[in-house]
Amino acid sequence: MPTKLSPILTAYAALGLILSATPAWAACGDQARPGVDWSGCKMEKMNLQGADLAGADLSGARLDGSSFKHANLAGANFEDARMRSVVMTRANLRGANLSGALLKGSNLSGVDLTKADLEDANLLGAFLIEARLQGANLQDANLQRTRLSGAKLRGADLEDAKLDQADLTGADLTGADLDGTTFSGAKLNNATWANGKRCSRDSVGKCR
Repeated sequence: MPTKLSPILTAYAALGLILSATPAWAACGDQARPGVDWSGCKMEKMNLQGADLAGADLSGARLDGSSFKHANLAGANFEDARMRSVVMTRANLRGANLSGALLKGSNLSGVDLTKADLEDANLLGAFLIEARLQGANLQDANLQRTRLSGAKLRGADLEDAKLDQADLTGADLTGADLDGTTFSGAKLNNATWANGKRCSRDSVGKCR
């Protein structure tokens, strides 16, 4: 004959089934480590300088004012994260997902964004001086008033991106997709255009 469970054991069994069917939530109190799940967490003004967060999930996180200087963020997911005024100088963001991220006024100078996804990201007024963006996806990105002097954008996809009033002095755009890209008032002196042409020193809004 089947064994009857006591009411208490039955309740525990039911609770176990409910918990096993419940999706896991991000552990916002977890220590910084590769692959950590901080998705949706509020972590404003955090000091994460030099942290190893390779492959971490920070999608939808609120990270305004935080510092990621020299951090390893390769392959990390920052999709739709709010990252106003963050400092990411010299950070490794190779292959990272920053699509839809809000990065207004942030400092990403010297950052490695090779083959990163920044589609529809908002980088209004951000600093990307000497940033490495080779092969990056910047479709529909807002790069207005950004500082991109000396940036490497070889082979980057800038389709429909907005670069109005941006500073691209000495930037390398060789092989970049500029279909629908706007450059109104952008400084292009000494920049290398998509076709390999070197822009003149007085180039503004158009490579001359």
